[in-house]
Amino acid sequence: MKRIVILFFFGILLCSFSFFQHQSTEDRTATITEIVHGVFENNYKEFITKLKLLKSIISLEKVDSASIAEAQQVFIDCRLLYKKNEVFTVYLYPSTDQNFNGPVVSEVEYEDEPKQMIVAPTGLQVIESYLWSDDFQIHQQDLQSQIDKLIEIYSVTSLGLLSKNINERQLIEAIQSEVNRHFSLGIAQFDTPDSKNALNEIIASLNTIKAVLSFIYVDDSSAPVKKVLGQFNISLNYLNGIVSLDKMDYLNCLRICYVPLSTAIGNYLSELPENNFKQTTALRKNQHSIFDREGFNSYFYNPRGENKNYTFKVAELGRLLFFDPVLSSNNQRACASCHRPELAFTDHLPTSVGFHSGRSLSRNAPSLLNVALQRNYFWDSRSTDLEDQIGHVLNNENEMMSSYDEIRKKLNQSEEYKILFSKAFQGTEDSIITNFSISNAIAEYERQLTSLNSRFDKNVRGEENDFTDEEKFGFNTFMLKANCGSCHYLPMFSGLVPPNYTKSEFENIGTTMNGNLKSPILDTDQGRGKKYQTKLFMGSFKTPTLRNIKLTKPYLHNGGFETLEEVIDFYNEGGGEGLGLSVSNQTLSSHKLNLTSEEKKSLITFLTTLTDTVGTTQRPTSLPMFPERMGLSGRKIGGEY
Repeated sequence: MKRIVILFFFGILLCSFSFFQHQSTEDRTATITEIVHGVFENNYKEFITKLKLLKSIISLEKVDSASIAEAQQVFIDCRLLYKKNEVFTVYLYPSTDQNFNGPVVSEVEYEDEPKQMIVAPTGLQVIESYLWSDDFQIHQQDLQSQIDKLIEIYSVTSLGLLSKNINERQLIEAIQSEVNRHFSLGIAQFDTPDSKNALNEIIASLNTIKAVLSFIYVDDSSAPVKKVLGQFNISLNYLNGIVSLDKMDYLNCLRICYVPLSTAIGNYLSELPENNFKQTTALRKNQHSIFDREGFNSYFYNPRGENKNYTFKVAELGRLLFFDPVLSSNNQRACASCHRPELAFTDHLPTSVGFHSGRSLSRNAPSLLNVALQRNYFWDSRSTDLEDQIGHVLNNENEMMSSYDEIRKKLNQSEEYKILFSKAFQGTEDSIITNFSISNAIAEYERQLTSLNSRFDKNVRGEENDFTDEEKFGFNTFMLKANCGSCHYLPMFSGLVPPNYTKSEFENIGTTMNGNLKSPILDTDQGRGKKYQTKLFMGSFKTPTLRNIKLTKPYLHNGGFETLEEVIDFYNEGGGEGLGLSVSNQTLSSHKLNLTSEEKKSLITFLTTLTDTVGTTQRPTSLPMFPERMGLSGRKIGGEY
């Protein structure tokens, strides 16, 4: 009966809106709003009904294995209904996503003492963790509380959504974002770690989106619309033919399902007028997929926004400064001392050489490739601004041991540098050498260090088709059994979280001092916890990118792991806690992965396909001149040490 009512409802809509393509903008908005509201409300009511049923099952005084199995199935039904509406709720209310379906990790709303406030996780993932727990009985009260909270929050959000008008561009942007979500987080089983029902959830969501589009564009025979609907059919046919995610060829899935579908949606989106609704995302508005070579906006994380006066000369000036040891107080160390272009801007040392003889820095030098496509800087996230990050290094007594005042005074002694700054920043207050022009020039150079054109990227985009069976197997292992993709998110392979890429995640993996796992010793570095004096952050570090990992050994924040084999063995054992160490706040699962030797080997083979340094390794052939009396003319490009 319910199915008949739904079909009757949409039958009326089809009759009412069969001339959508000829309607005015206002009428098109009214059409979309009514259809979206109808679909959303139907799924919402059923979702709430299922949640209440779930609560009634787990509220029984005696819950046996049959009841738990029933509760798990009802929960799976709940998630399917949630996913059908997720395209609308997360786009219009992105901040509520954490309450609906966030990971089972507490967060700190205020990071600095004494205002810290720990925010406990809520929502579907928390409920799932309880339902699949071996200690189900002790979680019954928490489960009921979580369900009540979810019903309350979702109901309030639904009231707001059902009062909103939704125009055509908002709808297509929401769909594009949801498709990005499915093929980055969804296929990695990020939000279904226990139920393992990600494939069915993706199919349910795509079917709903396709139905909504079919209702709206029922009489629209234009090529872009037909292309979008045709790609939905292709993607759904492919996904419906897969028995389970562990049987899927992940590379082919992205090539056949995601990239063509996302491209078709992007092409249609490009024809629609801009609107005032701002969906904050690091992806460029004209991107076709998350694997576009220039799909990310490198200025998104800059609080000053894009430099409207920017010219290529600014980046060229920044390249000279990056390789010039004049920025250090002894004129012997440059940014390139620790970030060597030929090593993907690392130095192949466990921890970098310090300013003072015989003294090393405390952490491993991370790669600077794609450095502008990050939300946070340094392993402990003590900076969220690329220009600010540069200042930290220049002023650090163990790195450059310099200051902006000292650097400005030196640079102003060089007529060549003064001319370069004047031309690069012509028409701005920074045409004279300022603190900002120094850091901004270096930052602009680093923003050019984009590395998103590896063999993996080319194969996903369909530009090449040379992945070996072992490389495909390695990618499948990465996404599924090894569970790497649930922390190292596509496409950056870092902690930059899809689908909006507005924040980076931090993990405590229980890092050991080195790769000796037979006698493991826990690393004592407090990481992010030392900066913020927050127990929750103790031992946690920014999840680094795996791009160019073949070139960036040794590994982890302490550089204690010489080879990728050692790193994979560490994860295979469940991190520090899995090795038997006491790591109370480890965020990495302590369960062993039980990877075979073939799976480990294939993982490494796949990771080498992420290498791409083309166009980033060029050093200056000379540095600007200084007066002879300063003794700087013979300084070494890239520094002495």
